[in-house]
Amino acid sequence: MSELIFSPAMIWATIGLVFLAAELATFTFILSFFGLGAIIVSLTTWGGLTEGLNSQLLVFSISSLLMLLLLRKSARRLFAGTHDSPPDYVGEKVKVAKTIPPGGEGSVKYRGSDWFAFSETNETMNEGDTVEIVAIEGIRVKVKPVS
Repeated sequence: MSELIFSPAMIWATIGLVFLAAELATFTFILSFFGLGAIIVSLTTWGGLTEGLNSQLLVFSISSLLMLLLLRKSARRLFAGTHDSPPDYVGEKVKVAKTIPPGGEGSVKYRGSDWFAFSETNETMNEGDTVEIVAIEGIRVKVKPVS
């Protein structure tokens, strides 16, 4: 039983699953190809095609890099979408909930919640003013005064 758990094929399968799980946490569309490469090595090792560590590392490297180079753009386009059109929040008008000083941070009401907001303009945006969303960067909303 111990031999089955620690067999090279099982170790490569575990490495592959760890890479795939890490991909789900990051969405970089890089780790998944290394995960698939490790699973390919697991299958070739289980089938007796790659018995030594050198041949396993060679198959892992070649399969991972080939898939990365050939499929990454297609995978990003398929799963992440394209950025041809601006996101739906760009241009939305929102109310300032807490004054946003020049170079500082305040908050705005957006979709029923208060969001941290900042601006790169030299204007103070007072509570109750209407501003326009330019971008969302992490958990902060970048805004500009409505012209």
